[in-house]
Amino acid sequence: MTGLRPMVKILALLMTIALVGCAKAPPNPTYPEITFQHLNPLRLNVSEIKVVNEFVPPLKLPNVEHELPVKIDQSVRNWVRDRLVAVGTGGSVATITIKDASVIEKPLSKTTGLKGIVTKDQAELYEFHVLVEVKITEISGSSGFVTAEATRSKSVPEGITLNQREKTYFIQVQALMQAFDQEMEKNIRTFLGSYLR
Repeated sequence: MTGLRPMVKILALLMTIALVGCAKAPPNPTYPEITFQHLNPLRLNVSEIKVVNEFVPPLKLPNVEHELPVKIDQSVRNWVRDRLVAVGTGGSVATITIKDASVIEKPLSKTTGLKGIVTKDQAELYEFHVLVEVKITEISGSSGFVTAEATRSKSVPEGITLNQREKTYFIQVQALMQAFDQEMEKNIRTFLGSYLR
């Protein structure tokens, strides 16, 4: 019985070390979806609103949009849900087409030689792009459409952690979608104003 006591103490010590090790691991951050519920909706004189996603991620470099913690195309869907409301009854349809929702990674040149050892360069440039079309088709066959486009770019330094990279992604997508929202609302009011109610 006494021979078991040292083993129990060793096991308890190992479990304590394991628990302390787990406690020190940095948590993976989670990011909220990007929404537009705080903005007044645009009430369209249509009976239906449809979303079509024409953008197909290649899932390989230089495209990295599949690595985003919050996707651009899903953020566009959230924009449609939060900002556009169908209030018509005449059979007209608003079709929102996602043309592009990409992020391109471009490697940047680094300092070489002895200076390169002590220099922390910008390693990659990320280019964020969204392009969306809103087309309203009436039952008579006549139609009107607008597009809105937004871009953002951001470079990141060498040695950036995965968590830091994801935070950069999120901040840039948030800024991209804010710019897109402003551009699309302006274009709808300017060119599709007759459909607003």
